[in-house]
Amino acid sequence: MAGLIKKQILKHLSRFAKNLSPDKINLSTLKGEGQLTNLELDEEVLQSVLDLPTWLAINRVFCNKATIRIPWTKLKTHPISLSLDKVMMEMSTCDEPRPPNGPSPIATASGQSEYGFAEKVVEGISLSINSIVIKISAKAFNASFELSQLQVYSVNTSWSISDLRFTRIQDPQRGEILTFKEISWQMIRIEADAIQSAEHEMLSAPIRLITNQSKIRVTLKRRIKDCNVVASKLILILDDLLWVLTDSQLKAMVQYAKSLSEAMEKSAQQRKSMATDDQVSLQPPSAQQVRTHQASMAADQSATIAKLFAAYDVCETSHHLQITHLDLHICDDIHAKDKVINKRITGGAMQLSFSSITLDYYPFHRAGESCVHWMHYSDATKTRESWATSLLDEFKSNVEMLKSAVRDKHGPGAGRSSPHHGKINTSSSSTSFSPPPPQTPKTQLMSSSIVVRMADFSIYQVSTADQRRSTPKTMISCNKKSLYLPAEMPAVHVEFTEYYFPDGKDYPIPCPNLYAQLNALQLVLDPRSLVWINLFALDLRQSLEQFMEIYKLNDSQKPDEHVDIKVDGLMLKLVVPTNQDTSCPADLPRSISIQTSEMTATNTRHPANCTRSHLEALLQAFEAEPFFSSSFSSFPRSSSSVPILHSVFQQHAHEQDTKMHNIYRGLVMPTMGTDALKMPAATDFWALHFAQFWVDYEGTRGGKGRPQPFVDSFPLTVWACQPVKLVQHQEKLRGSAGAGLSRSTSMEAVARLQRKRLLKEYYSTDGAPASALPPSNGLYKPPSLDSLSSSSSSKDADVHVLVHVQKHLSAQVSHRQFVFLMLLQRSLKALQQTLQQDLEEMISKRERKDISQHPAEHQPFTFCLGLLLKSAEVSLLLKPVPQPEDSRSPAGSELSPSGSRGTLEPASDAGEGSEKGNEGSGSEGGAAKPPSTVDQLLCGEGPENGATQGPAPLVPYSTSVTRPDSNQNASEEERTPARNTMRASSDEGAQESLAAGDGGGLDSKTNVSDPLSDPLGSKDFNDKNTAVKMPQSVS
Repeated sequence: MAGLIKKQILKHLSRFAKNLSPDKINLSTLKGEGQLTNLELDEEVLQSVLDLPTWLAINRVFCNKATIRIPWTKLKTHPISLSLDKVMMEMSTCDEPRPPNGPSPIATASGQSEYGFAEKVVEGISLSINSIVIKISAKAFNASFELSQLQVYSVNTSWSISDLRFTRIQDPQRGEILTFKEISWQMIRIEADAIQSAEHEMLSAPIRLITNQSKIRVTLKRRIKDCNVVASKLILILDDLLWVLTDSQLKAMVQYAKSLSEAMEKSAQQRKSMATDDQVSLQPPSAQQVRTHQASMAADQSATIAKLFAAYDVCETSHHLQITHLDLHICDDIHAKDKVINKRITGGAMQLSFSSITLDYYPFHRAGESCVHWMHYSDATKTRESWATSLLDEFKSNVEMLKSAVRDKHGPGAGRSSPHHGKINTSSSSTSFSPPPPQTPKTQLMSSSIVVRMADFSIYQVSTADQRRSTPKTMISCNKKSLYLPAEMPAVHVEFTEYYFPDGKDYPIPCPNLYAQLNALQLVLDPRSLVWINLFALDLRQSLEQFMEIYKLNDSQKPDEHVDIKVDGLMLKLVVPTNQDTSCPADLPRSISIQTSEMTATNTRHPANCTRSHLEALLQAFEAEPFFSSSFSSFPRSSSSVPILHSVFQQHAHEQDTKMHNIYRGLVMPTMGTDALKMPAATDFWALHFAQFWVDYEGTRGGKGRPQPFVDSFPLTVWACQPVKLVQHQEKLRGSAGAGLSRSTSMEAVARLQRKRLLKEYYSTDGAPASALPPSNGLYKPPSLDSLSSSSSSKDADVHVLVHVQKHLSAQVSHRQFVFLMLLQRSLKALQQTLQQDLEEMISKRERKDISQHPAEHQPFTFCLGLLLKSAEVSLLLKPVPQPEDSRSPAGSELSPSGSRGTLEPASDAGEGSEKGNEGSGSEGGAAKPPSTVDQLLCGEGPENGATQGPAPLVPYSTSVTRPDSNQNASEEERTPARNTMRASSDEGAQESLAAGDGGGLDSKTNVSDPLSDPLGSKDFNDKNTAVKMPQSVS
């Protein structure tokens, strides 16, 4: 009897084990117990069972002892227990993907018969392993994983251990069965360290991570007729994690990931190109099918089972990660010897706290299909789904035009699909490109999507050892609670999607797309943290370059491709503080906050207010102003100024920079390859639309914590592009253009494209209103759009930005607030100068290290900004001028426009005004006066010696004497601000171009490394006797 059982055991175990003989099996038939020793498992079989990625290979697996217990009388309800003592596994990474995994031995064995009693017993086996040690050898590092108390067991739908009969749901009508498994472990220890050798002298800190109890929940859907797995769902659940990393360890992690990135990318491409028919053909049933199926089975006794099966059904394969809470601390490694840059801040540390992190991965999702069955399906996913559908519709129309262009170029039969591939579908309701033969299966366009959500998170400001112990302040946080937003709304929601054909077909595929939703986020622009992060990033980049140079890693990957991006923001807030001491007055603000109610940023033309028609209307509004004309050369512009309205904006507005337009012009050869419709990232045009945008002052101690308005809310539209890269891309196309279409065919194609665009805009439901659209017939084409002169690219700025404000703009500034703005401007300038110095230091060290190469001339980053305002109004709330004791006439009152008080004259022509100036100015008679800057005059500062020379500042024509009780007038001024208000408003159509440069015109280039010439010194703002008298009104 024992011999027969041993033979049956050997028959099944021989698929997994090597050199297995009957003498290694100790069996007690009556007790149902058996034991195996020194068991060596088959590597290739385990790779297939575990379905390992092809960039990872198993070299050796060894088990010292295995014990099995079989409950002979309870096989239907109790599982067979298999216990392993210690398992040792050796693995290695592959530079090139190894051959794909073969069929699983379990599926091969079970596929010989239907799902019956034997399959139920085998599937219900519970596994227990005391210790698992996995060692991985890579090109640049060695890693080890150690798991303790690993258990694999069957569970019911509530994920608890129960009778085996409740661990599966079988639906005979569907012909499918669901089984539920759970894998848990007590602890996992992960270590990684760089390979030390004589050739590679890399200083790297070892990485260690220890996690507590975790588990994996697995749901498998099999076919009853052959037991093959149709779909699976895997959920990895991690509890609270705390990880302290030094910057050396984080650099090591990035280096190790970089060394594996190329092999992992090749393996992913191989996996997509060899997706099985089961994964591709699986399609979630539509709502109508489900309703019909449920209606037909309502009277059947199995309707309850069908409803239960539908509730836990796995529509497609997916992998999920859930982390309850993650605390990550990044600290400076002050003892590291491989510092690339001497940091300004030593011993800095930053804390990152994340709550309820979920990551979902759907590798085999049909493009264009519904995502309702996805886990954590929400309004954000629904919004992204609608946007992606619009992109797919545009892609399908472009494919039709591309096929027409290919037929025109190569003949009538060139654009047809190959009979081998048949019909191309992107959704169940999509139209076919060509009728397939009856025996040919459909080729489906597939997508792989990654979804990341965070319910809440906080990134704290950098803290150092010299700071006193206090509660850390947040740098980036979520304000859902204070804004009373729903708790289920995630703080961050990100979805990234790529498209592919499962059989590796060389056929056009859409560009990948990225959708992000940011809700109630607040960013505090802390200078210390920004300097520390900048140095940290520069150090990380420098060490990564050294690592890639040592291990000869190839960084010349495919060029940056265009990715369709859309970012939606709700109640976003940017806080810009300034450093102040306790001696500052109570009415001086502490920070300025920039807020928006709703924001949309995208490089596609599908969202409302970001279409080409809106850009065309904006350009016409700019062109209506003579100031923005290229022929305008008066002050503040000159003949050498950067053109604000670059011709690339006109090209984009009239859809003359697309891939199809280049094909019709003969610049690109029409093909039906994978990248036939893809564009480089250099051609991106970004559009930002803010529904409401406003600015407030915050932190005033006398304001009881309430913000004070600075700029009232207004809608804002921004368009940005990189003309230099765009021109370089078009010049490259002209240089490589071969024999394109004929001239007549090209002109017909361009006209057909323009007519298509006109019809699409006419029937569009979310287009611009009729008043905002340009008064053209859609066929208007500005001159010189198809040919950009390369000579003009030499003076083009790196980034061109157009800002349009269609609503009246209103701002209020008091004296204290103006002083605060001057302080803020100086602090931002100092921060920019510090960041620029750190960057230049890193570049200079890199050049000194590589002496063989001549240092390249680093061109400064240039920026051109064009601003168009409908109208603007700025209200200045100034200090009151004390009046003499005698009575005043109505003509000399403060409100009289004819009085001398409203006239600004130079001090040299103001009579007594030059002699009876402010006492704090120190001016006496005709003494020589050193020059004073505008900031010093406006902020109430004078030169060090208290004298002024040169053109005197503008002062009121009439004089006054400073009263000793001037400090008491502050409260009176706050109560009557209307008496001291200056309004400077511009009529409708007024414009303003802010494109500062080398101190020249407003539209010239800007060099971001210009230092500040006059830093603000320490000043007691309560000392009003030493302040220069502010003018009462300015006209």
